[in-house]
Amino acid sequence: MVGMKPIPSPRPAERRGSRFHEEGGEFWKWNRFIGWGSAAVGAATGLVMGLWSFDGPVTVPAWLGEYQETSRRLARLGHIAFFGLGILNLLLARELPSLALGGRGKRIASWAMNLGNVFLPLTLFAAAWYRPLKYSMPFPAVAVFVAMALAAWGSRIGRQSRGN
Repeated sequence: MVGMKPIPSPRPAERRGSRFHEEGGEFWKWNRFIGWGSAAVGAATGLVMGLWSFDGPVTVPAWLGEYQETSRRLARLGHIAFFGLGILNLLLARELPSLALGGRGKRIASWAMNLGNVFLPLTLFAAAWYRPLKYSMPFPAVAVFVAMALAAWGSRIGRQSRGN
């Protein structure tokens, strides 16, 4: 095409297999994908749950019970967790490349957040369906905590190194 500039090749630090890639430079892409996917699933579960809300056209499934029942509360929390954790995952994806953490710390934060983002809402819905599954909720919750603590630490040490 006339007048179009060629697309520049990636800088050496951005190529696959480079030290930048190995140190966690591209892990944030998974966080973005899972974060947006989680928000989409949050919207989908809201659409389904809205069918029986406010005397909707569909009756409430028997396993959920009435509005104040624990099972129904867990399901509502699972729906909101898809949104909330998705947003946190998107924020982490944005900040991860600039955090003052080594490649290992970035990978741990990335994968811990992804694990928590996927499994915490799922365990909430599973516990709504079968109550003993509530004992599995601490595992993904701890994963989210680890990711957020690493992000906070990486932000703090980065700020200290800049002299602020």
